[in-house]
Order: sequence, then structure tokens, then C-alpha cells
Amino acid sequence: MNDSINTDTLLPVGERLKPLLNKSCISESDMKALLAERGVYIGDSNKRLSIPILTLSILSPKEFEKLQELQKTKEDSLKTRITKTKSQSDNNLNNLIPQDLIKKDELLDEYDCFDFDTDLSFNMDTPNKLVLDYAIIREDVTKDWANNKSRYTGRVEVEKTSTDSMICFNNEYTSSETETINKKIIKSVSNHLLTEGEISSREDTFEITSDKFNNNQRFAFMLQLANDSPNGYLFFQAVKNIEIGPDKTFTMPDNAKWMEGSVKNIIINSEKGETLENVEYISDKQYHDFLILRQVQSQYQFNIGAAKGKCIVEYGFPHYFRSHARNNFFEVSVRKIYFARDSKSENIRNASRAILKEFQAMVQQKYERVLEIQSDDTASI
Repeated sequence: MNDSINTDTLLPVGERLKPLLNKSCISESDMKALLAERGVYIGDSNKRLSIPILTLSILSPKEFEKLQELQKTKEDSLKTRITKTKSQSDNNLNNLIPQDLIKKDELLDEYDCFDFDTDLSFNMDTPNKLVLDYAIIREDVTKDWANNKSRYTGRVEVEKTSTDSMICFNNEYTSSETETINKKIIKSVSNHLLTEGEISSREDTFEITSDKFNNNQRFAFMLQLANDSPNGYLFFQAVKNIEIGPDKTFTMPDNAKWMEGSVKNIIINSEKGETLENVEYISDKQYHDFLILRQVQSQYQFNIGAAKGKCIVEYGFPHYFRSHARNNFFEVSVRKIYFARDSKSENIRNASRAILKEFQAMVQQKYERVLEIQSDDTASI
């Protein structure tokens, strides 16, 4: 067997394993499954229980490689979030935001295990669109000790739209570190624009979060995204996975009582022969009131510029069921890309970015549609 683990180096154990297990990309269900493969079964999948058990164990090379692959797959995927705020002037952004606004020292904390591998300068795409691309080098315990450095990229786009005078922050990241850095960059830019009078403290920043919907609306919004995109570049093919869980604030009906107790979430996989239309809890809307839809994974055919093929897009509220959830924001990521044989480009990063841009346009359209339906229903009462 060809092992990618270097057998001349040591696998991390005990406290050295904790940084990996604590990462958000290694989920509670991932660790519960790993323990189950060892014959260890726990009723509660909370990390507070599973991490001590794993740190007291000695992982095999195969088990450690599995954790490596989980992190690599999830962190290599390009993810985006969108926030917006109202502009208060007609000024161009390139006249308001200095190219060297962001300072490296303001983004680094004392205990960070990474450093920047690029500069932190804004580049002007248009007079009203500025882009900051950067990369970090991180010490990575998921690799062998002879090669324990990983490189991750981040990107922040700041754009003022002419149609609705909104300033849009496109937050693009690949790891928890670049996600945190992007938040700091956006905060610095927002504070500067506030000082310049470009935005107002009286205007709330808008972002799609789970609490903007009730359970039924969340189902409607997320299932509507399993459609062709408005500009015709993404063609919906199938829902691959869907994750739901019981809303503990509701009493479950008799035929769903089994979800009470320790059940936190259920992953329904349509790749095993059953379409989601035949799954009662998805197709029957009466269940949508007391179930929480957390995440959907769908397959689309894409044809954007020189790139064409198929892709898997994952979208939803990734931290919704976690008791230690950091936030409840809506996140979109491209999990896999399969280029067609006649595709003239096979640049994964550029294709991912184009797919996400098209998908985010559909997100905004479907969100506004759900709000319109909600407004109509309220008016008819």
C-alpha cells in the first residue's frame, strides 16, 4: 500500500493532536464516525466528549490520513459570504480607500501560527471595485513533520453598485484563518468609510443569516436554490445531500418522535438511489415547521466563459447545529469541479470564483422572492 504518511516521522498524539481536532472543518460527526470505526460509541457527539477520547488514543497512519483528507478537502474549497451596506455619496471607492489601508500588524494576534506570504495592498479593478488578494503560510500539524507548512489564500472585494448605491463586501476564504483575517479587513474598511462619511452608523449592515427565516421559509429559500441560475450559466442537475435536524422548541408529531432526545442532525444522501422528492420529511411541507434545514449539496452543469463541466455546490448555515456555534451566516462553497473534455480552461480557482459569483446572484434573487411571499402572506392576514 502506498502511504502518503512519512513513516520516518512521528504522528501527532495527545496535546499535539488537539489543534487539528478543534478545527471547525473537522466536525463532531466526523469524530463520532472515527470513534465508531474503533468500536467506541458515544451518545452525544459533542467535541467536549470526543476530543479527550481521541487525544488519549494513538491514531493509526490510516486514521490520521483520513483526518488530513477531511481538512484538506474542506479547506481547499473556495467559500464566500456577502455583506452589504448603504452608500451615502456618489464618490468613487478608489478615491476613498487608500491602497495601503490594511496593515499587517493589525491582522496578527500573539498566538497566531501563520504569517503573510504576500503584501496587503488593494488593487483597482474599476473605480468602484477594489480587490485585495493575499496568501498566508501556516504551520500545519496535519502534515508530516518534514513538511509541515501549508499555504492558504484569501480575497476581499469591495464594490459599489450603481443600480442601488450599495457597498458590497465579497468575503472569499479557504480556511478558518483567512476567514478571520477577512473579517478584520472588512471591519477596517468599514471603519474607514464611516470616518469618510461614505456609510452611516444608522444604516445596518445586511447579511443573510438563519434568524431571518422561520423554519418553513428557510426550507423554501434553500430548496429554491436547487434550480438553474438567472443568467443561464448554471444548470441544476440533482441534489446530492441534504442535512436536517429537529427544532427542539417544537413538539415532534407521532411519526417523528424518534428525532427527539439525542438526535441532533440527519444527513440524507440521494446518491444511494432515493431522490429527495421521495423523502417524506422533504417533500411534505407539514414537516418544515418543526425541522431545521442546515445545509444542501447540489450538482450543477456550468458553462462560463472558457470553462464548462459539472460542479458540486454546498450551501447553507454550516454552524447551525453546533452548541459552540460562532455564527449563523449563510455560506456557499464549491466542493468539487469536473471539467468537460471540451472545456478550454481547467483553472479550478477561476472556475470556482465564476461559479460562486453566478450562484450568489441566484441567492439574492431567491432571498428577495421569499421576502415577497412573506410580505404578501402578512398583508393577506
